[in-house]
Amino acid sequence: MSDSTLKPPTGTPLKPPAVVALAAHSSNLQLPSTAGLKPNSGSATGNPRNKCALKPGYSLMSWIKLCNSGADLSGTQGRVVPVTRNELALHNKVNDAWMAIRGKVFNVTRYIDFHPGGVDEIMRGAGRDATKLFDEVHAWVNYPQLLGKCYVGPLKENASVSAYSTPTIVDFAKPPSKPTEELVPRFDWIQQRSEITLYLYTRRNVNPGLCLRRINGQQLTASVLLGTKWHVFDFQLSASVVWPPKFAQIGSESGKIELILTKEEAAPWPNYGTHVLRQEDPPSDEFHDYDVVSCSDFNHDSFELCLKSVEQKILMQLPVGYHLDIEASVNGEDIQRSYTPISNTYLSSSSAYEFSLNFLIKRYDGGNLSSHLHKLQPGASLRLSLPRGNFQLSKLAAHRNILLLSAGSGLTPNLSLLQPLLKRNTNRIERLHLLYFNKTESDIWLKEKLADLHVKDERFSCHHILSQAVEQSQRISVELLSPFFKNEANIDKFTYMTICGPTGFNSAAIEILADIGVEANNIHVFQG
Repeated sequence: MSDSTLKPPTGTPLKPPAVVALAAHSSNLQLPSTAGLKPNSGSATGNPRNKCALKPGYSLMSWIKLCNSGADLSGTQGRVVPVTRNELALHNKVNDAWMAIRGKVFNVTRYIDFHPGGVDEIMRGAGRDATKLFDEVHAWVNYPQLLGKCYVGPLKENASVSAYSTPTIVDFAKPPSKPTEELVPRFDWIQQRSEITLYLYTRRNVNPGLCLRRINGQQLTASVLLGTKWHVFDFQLSASVVWPPKFAQIGSESGKIELILTKEEAAPWPNYGTHVLRQEDPPSDEFHDYDVVSCSDFNHDSFELCLKSVEQKILMQLPVGYHLDIEASVNGEDIQRSYTPISNTYLSSSSAYEFSLNFLIKRYDGGNLSSHLHKLQPGASLRLSLPRGNFQLSKLAAHRNILLLSAGSGLTPNLSLLQPLLKRNTNRIERLHLLYFNKTESDIWLKEKLADLHVKDERFSCHHILSQAVEQSQRISVELLSPFFKNEANIDKFTYMTICGPTGFNSAAIEILADIGVEANNIHVFQG
């Protein structure tokens, strides 16, 4: 049996599909013979006799892409919600369609236009238990894979209602005005013969962080940072895995965390093992030891620093827009400064470790820590804090024209926003413009890479402002910023902006934007 066709052992709950698995299932589907079916047999999900022509953009592959986009197809904001039969019956319209199959309720509203059997056929099962109808026409279809991202919750019998109470109907078509429960990550897993994949699901645009610790070959701790809480998964795996992980990724839009671990011995596991979930407040004094991988000059007063956890015991990925503190002992005194890591794709150094934390740091005259860091050799030790910050990615979800203001080394927080925003699928970015302020041409960081990004994606652009330019010097001012915020409802208007630079620059920017009339809740200032 090949890795790609390995199924969970008997009794193991079916896991949410990977896109590859869903594509393979759909493309290799063998339909049973239609002999014996009545000529007027209906099809709720694709009887060959009753297939309808789908609109352009509504193919099976389009549905797979939608499922993988992180869109809230269930309408429950990531929660599993038990549904009574009375509640199910309320969702029986084309723009609000739920159905139950074998005790599980699915929100099929978004799937309707992708349904090969047409709208009328799928609506036969809307608002009701459609198990019998489903089995009559296509019991062979793997509906947990096809509709896995549409899962609302289990179907339950109607709750008894006393004379002094009335049932509560929750409208999942729109998010609640005030969340009634704290978000807790959900766990799931799948396996192949040689790999196991752990999934930690949060919520769209919630902007999670991750700190993954290796205890031993079978024990690891995955700590998920959501706002001001760490949600800690203590895993005891069924067998040993290779360290570090083969793959680790946080979906900044979907909020899904995916960890792929290679098994030490290629063989099916009966289950993933066990885990315990607990919560912690962010410890302000927790630091971890890191080694210097490389330290090299970037330009005349800046350098690249690449760090990895000592013995590779920790893998840390920060929420978008967050920073951490680097601590070192200088002349017998422990000194800390805040820095924002950047992707290794921006580094010129070829020695960046796959799961390293990488920094661009400006060296200041009289700066004790920056001067100390600049002199470090590979193998030297430093201490790093856990992620810190208050940036809320969800605030940018409604905005498609975003202006970024950076001065000098204040580029790094805004740099961390570029790819997450440009890759956003829902409410796609129209324009992402960076105004980058420096003294001279030689002070500009990553000028070529920023220009290359504009070539690859014209929605992004960068304009350099130099305060000591030979030809024409400029500084931040009302005259410079006001054209980006025209009062007319046209494409020239930016609706959200982020700011990062020295304290004086940040204060001036805030004052200018206030004079222009920009609302304070549409501005975020990054501060260390």
